[in-house]
Amino acid sequence: MSPTSQRIESLLKNGSKKWNQLRQEGKIAEDYTGATFVQLFSANANLAELCLAGSEWEACDLSRVSFRNTDLSNAYFHGGRLQDCDFRNAQLDGATFENLKLVRCNFSGAKGLKALELLAVDMDAVVGLEELDEEEDEEEKLPPPPPTPAFAQNFRPFDTLEQLFQKGLRRLEQIPLWVLDVYELAPPLPSQAPTTLSPEGLLRDFAKAKLTGPKPTVTETGLQRAQAALTQNNADVACAIVYLHRMGVAFSCSETVLRSLHHAFRETIEVDDLTGAVDPRLVHALHLSGAKQELLGSLDELRMRLSAAQLFTALLQAELSPHNPLWKEAVENDETATSLSQMAAGGDLGFLEEAFRIFAGLPEEIQLQRLAYLSVSTQIVEGLLSKR
Repeated sequence: MSPTSQRIESLLKNGSKKWNQLRQEGKIAEDYTGATFVQLFSANANLAELCLAGSEWEACDLSRVSFRNTDLSNAYFHGGRLQDCDFRNAQLDGATFENLKLVRCNFSGAKGLKALELLAVDMDAVVGLEELDEEEDEEEKLPPPPPTPAFAQNFRPFDTLEQLFQKGLRRLEQIPLWVLDVYELAPPLPSQAPTTLSPEGLLRDFAKAKLTGPKPTVTETGLQRAQAALTQNNADVACAIVYLHRMGVAFSCSETVLRSLHHAFRETIEVDDLTGAVDPRLVHALHLSGAKQELLGSLDELRMRLSAAQLFTALLQAELSPHNPLWKEAVENDETATSLSQMAAGGDLGFLEEAFRIFAGLPEEIQLQRLAYLSVSTQIVEGLLSKR
């Protein structure tokens, strides 16, 4: 086997004198990318101007070895000792020296020092790395970063609406009946069961059955109550429509019923309240009655209200009331909160402040109901976009 076909690891183990002679005779290759050296003991070896990119040096003891103009980019020296070694003008971009001793080594003119990693390296009389030492000293002199404000740990506007809703429910003394109106958010069962046979009670019974597993049952009495509400156009007409639909029963809406639904929805949308609730049962009833364009026309308003309710809920759950000036800092320093602020009020925190005060002044249960109703109502209307 000729010397040039041997691996550099084997050649160096034969001694630096033999190696240097072969180099002088031009019998040594120039590229040894990825070579691996384990516990190599070598002195006076001439490795100048070779390509040793990506090479690994494990627990090696090197003395007076020349790496001058050598490509050591991404090389890894781990453990061992390098003494009186010459790294002048070497390429050290991405190289790592870890857990080893450097004694009187010269790195003058070496390239890529900014990307050189020195990890637990003991240096004695080393030349050419003074700049790195100065940078480390400067980093040590930098003042410590300011402590993270306490609110940052609890302020979670990036939580899903379901997560904010569930967290809010845990703060209530008991689970209210209205959570059955938003069973899509998978709430726990309320503390009491629906007791009336009104369309609202029937619809909530259906929701409870959906949450607990058994298939909802259709009763003749229930159907009669729902159809009567639809015929009489009373206050439960929206719930009656949704209930009949859930039970798979065909129905038709009179012009009077349609006008009532549209009027109730317009009144809800036109109310001057940035977090005003929009009942998802009314929205669903309008959807079933074919009011697709009117619902889509309200989508921006629904998204705006939902964004405000989501932001305010997250702030209050982090104990950041509108009386705490840190709430604005919290919003400005969180990407999701900033996005919600932009959606709710174009990023105008001054405009949001009054709405936040109103929201914070409501009972916790009402705050949570607004968030949940807006969440499901917006979900229903956004679902229409995919059906256009």
